[in-house]
Parts: sequence; C-alpha cells; structure tokens
Amino acid sequence: MSRSHQRDENDAGLCGKLLVAGDFDGDGGAELILGPRAYSKAPVVVLSLKDGPPAERALGVPLEIVDPALPAPTQGIDKWSGAQLAAFDWDGDGRLDLVAALPEGTGYNYIDPASGKTPEDQRQRYHLDGTWKGKLSNWTLHYLRNTGTAAKPAFTWVGQIGEVPFQDGGALTAVDPDDPGAGLLMLGYFGDLWFIPLLEVGAAPRWGAPEELVAAHGGPFSRTTNMSYGVQTAALDGEGGRDLFASDIAWNVVWCRYLGRDGRGRPLYDTPKKIKQCDPHLNGGQFSVPSCGDLRGTGVADLVVGSIEGYVFWYRVLSTNPLRFAAPERLRAGGEEIRRLAKPHPAAGYHWGSSQGPGDGFNGGYSNPVLVDWNGSGLLDLLVGDMCGLFDWYPNRGTREQPRFDPPHRLYVGAEPLFGPWRVQPGVGDFSGSGLPDIVTMDLDLELALYRREGREKIGGLKAGEKLRYEDGETIKTHGVYTPSGGDGRGRTKIQVVDWEGDGRLDLVLGVGPQGGSTFKSSYVLLCLNVGSNAEPVFQRPQVLLFNEGGEPLEFWRHGAHPALVDWDGDGEWEIVVGADMGFIWYFKPEHFGAASGEFDIFRAADDEGL
Repeated sequence: MSRSHQRDENDAGLCGKLLVAGDFDGDGGAELILGPRAYSKAPVVVLSLKDGPPAERALGVPLEIVDPALPAPTQGIDKWSGAQLAAFDWDGDGRLDLVAALPEGTGYNYIDPASGKTPEDQRQRYHLDGTWKGKLSNWTLHYLRNTGTAAKPAFTWVGQIGEVPFQDGGALTAVDPDDPGAGLLMLGYFGDLWFIPLLEVGAAPRWGAPEELVAAHGGPFSRTTNMSYGVQTAALDGEGGRDLFASDIAWNVVWCRYLGRDGRGRPLYDTPKKIKQCDPHLNGGQFSVPSCGDLRGTGVADLVVGSIEGYVFWYRVLSTNPLRFAAPERLRAGGEEIRRLAKPHPAAGYHWGSSQGPGDGFNGGYSNPVLVDWNGSGLLDLLVGDMCGLFDWYPNRGTREQPRFDPPHRLYVGAEPLFGPWRVQPGVGDFSGSGLPDIVTMDLDLELALYRREGREKIGGLKAGEKLRYEDGETIKTHGVYTPSGGDGRGRTKIQVVDWEGDGRLDLVLGVGPQGGSTFKSSYVLLCLNVGSNAEPVFQRPQVLLFNEGGEPLEFWRHGAHPALVDWDGDGEWEIVVGADMGFIWYFKPEHFGAASGEFDIFRAADDEGL
C-alpha cells in the first residue's frame, strides 16, 4: 500500500483521460489522444505509439483544433472538457476523422441561481416533490475532419450532427472503424445504448435518426446491465463484425457478442456478460463496503460486501490459509435480490436522492451492510444503510448453517424513521447491557450519536440519539465541520464498534474520507478508545490505525476507507479488511497497526479550511 493515490500536478509523467486511439496520420502506428485529468488545466495532447510505448513518458504533442471559433453550443470544444470521441473515416478519404459528443447543461452540479453556488445541503437541490432542480446535460454530436500531419496533429470542425434524444450520457464509439457506413454507438448514463446510422459517407455526411438498441432477449440494454462508463468495439474471432465492450456502474467490464444486423441495418448484440479474470483479486464493486460474520456456522467468518449498485454480495470463505473465497452471490430477502436504490423521498421531507443528481436513483443506492444478531435469535441478520440516509433490518429466518433473510423492517426513533447523512455504515454493539445491540451512526448535525434500543417488544425501535463525546466534552465529528445542521449528504463514515483492547469497553474503529473543511486530511482508518464505560462512553481523540512498512499512515481513495474487523487466522487478535472507491478489498494483520514514525497530526488549525 502506498500513500500516493493522487498525482502531483507538477508530475511530468504522462497521465490523463484517454479520449480515443487510432492511426490518424496513416503511418501504420497508433496514436492516443489524451484529455486533461480532472481539475487539471493541461492541454489535450497526441502521443504516438509507432515505436512502442515511450521510454520516457513524454508529454505528447498538443492537439490543434483548426477552427476553435465554434457556434455557441460547442464553445469550449478546443478544451475538450467532458468530450467523448469516436474515430472513423466518415468522409471516406482513407484517414481517421473524429466525432465528438459534447455536453451542455448543468448536469449533476446544480447551481442555485440566487447564490451562484451548489447548495451544501443536498435537500435544497431537489424540489419538495422529489424532482431534481438542475438540468441534465443535453448531448450534441460534432464531426471534425482530419486535416493535420504526422508532425502536427489537427482537426477541423465541420458541423453538428444534432442533439441526441436523451439526457446525460455520451460514451461514444464507431460500430466498426474500418467500415464508415456502419455508424455510431452512443451509451447513455442509465445504460441505454443508441445507434446513429451514417446514411451517406463523404465530405457532407448524412446521418439517420438515432434509435435505441435492444439486447438479444428483446429488452433494452438498461434492463440488462448498468453500462455507463465507456463503450468500445473490437473484433475478437475474425468472423466479421466487432463485439461490444463496456464498463458498468460498478466498473465491471461487460462483453456483448456481435450477432449481425437486423432487416433495417441496425447492429445486433448478445445479452451483456461480465468478463471474468483468471485468479482475480477480490473486488466488491465500486465503493465496496465490507462486513464480516459467521453466516454458515463454520466457526469462520464469511464476507459480505455492499457497493454502489445497491446489492449485497456474499463471499463464502473456502480456506483461511491461504485465504480464498468462492465467487460472490447476491443475497436475497423474501425471495428477491436485496438492492438498495436511491430514489428521492418526497414524503415527510425525505426528498434526498444523491448529491450528484437523480441518476443514482436508477443505478444504485450505495448499500452499507452490517452483519449483526439484531433480535437476539442467535442468527446473524443484516442491517443496511444506504444513500438515502435510512436504515433497514433484514431478519434471518434460516438456520445456523443456511441463512434466509426476510423482507426489511425500517428502524425508527419514536414515530420517525432513523434518518441521517448518506452512505453511512452504522456501528452496532451492546452499550446498554440489554443483550441487544445498540446502533452508532451520524446524526443530522454530522456528529456521531448512540441510539439505544427500546427493547425486545419494539425490535425496530430506538431511543433518541445521545451524542458521543471526547474526554474534553467535544462532540465527535468525522466530516464536514463547515457544513450546516440538517445534513448535506457528506456522510460516508463507516463505523465499527469493537472491544479493541479486550477490557470489556466498546471502542470505535472509523473509516473516514476527506471533505472540504474536514478535520481529516485524507481517507484513513481511525481508532477511538473508550476511556469511560459502555453505559456512559467517553472516547479518546482518534489515532490513525493502519501504517505502512515505513511508518507512514495508510491513505485510501478519495471518498473514504471502509473497514471491517475479523479474525481469520484464529490467533485471537483483530485483523482488518478495508474496502474503498475502486472496489478492491485489502486485508491487514496487526503488523500494519501502530504509531507513526514521527508526529502525525490528523487535526488542523481551526482557521485552516484547505484540503
């Protein structure tokens, strides 16, 4: 594990967003067109791969747009901000040209007209009826003729194809780059796949109307898989035609075999299938959130993982030495797959969807599962938080050897649902000594609070929250010290309740991520020791728990670290598994725990608001 998950802006190494690849100068070698990476002001560049990957990662040659003075809808094409590209010879002159898809609209970054800023409280980004206040991006297609040379790559804007008949999308590819008349494919954010036919090749190409494609089973691709993050075609078997490849919302790569064309000339593709890797790393999907527990009565904890898709995946442990897992299966409740979806909640003021926008309500809900015996039955149930800031209990009505989950029951504080910031994995532990676990989560002030159980007669009932505090009386805030009360959606904290020192007192292990103005500089796993009692807990200031071999605190990805506690080697000491943005899950033994070599202050001065 390295600390360096983010690239320095001054790093001279080649990095950026790959826009398209192809032999644009006709010399038999490939060129890459790279856009600037996020938050960078670097130019779009072209890098030649004619002689193989460069020995030194050269910065490449700046790409020139011959006529940057474009009509209003296309202003900024020379900067390629948000552009998607496809390369094929649409004018039939034997040289690869470009088609660019460009967004226009507010997208998921709603700007309040009065303040000129995005509201911190995400509920202010929705109307009271649950609809999004912003305008999703309309996509326009533009074609650019290859007018450059090998020494000076350049393209000339020729015209606009027209608006794409859907909002928010834009991943683009040619059906077959070797066949200009084959047309284009465009992938929407919600998994819809569109075909744009090229009816006439030449200097003034003529395009047909876009049509949504269906998978082999006859239904839209969006009902088959959440393809959303890129699309490409490639010839695999030499039998004619190019198969389709795309990545979905969880960054799985899917493959659709090319089946030919229908009577109207539209390409036909088989139902998407996930591509499996030989001897893969365990990956729970984007924003993987693990929890560990003995679901099968084997004496060994299995692993369950929630992700952005909203499913809960079950990985059965096959062996602990070496540590090996069976392929994941989706857990079910009441005979249906568990899937949390982030639909807005117009009722009772719960009109939250996502801080990015309404798209997440269709693609997933960021399931945050916890394995816990919630009702004292001796079987592990599921407790799941999600994007909407709500929590559900799925009772296990199966056996010790085979779990079987019932449909969920919502957790309540009095007459109102337990409700807080989004994407929080709650901690559970018996602070009250009742024999039933209580729950620790973030309240709407973005502070950690303890919600004690009302009793066995109200199995989903909780008492009003008690704010958890440090020894000096200050409340425990893990994100967003600058944010207003009421919550802004910047939850994301993952909470584990555990007796870390074996002294009978319940401590906290926290997974936190950086936010503007937060006390924490990056994504860490933190330990807060309880120096009070379980009945009246008081916690020490947090210390970073995980370190690398050099004594440096382990940083994780942008949105947070997602820890879970386990003892897979059976030595009676805790180990930690950690999920993060990219879906990978790490396993740390006690040799990764300890103190930094030198002073490491995870807090900042009160007036320091920078990241």
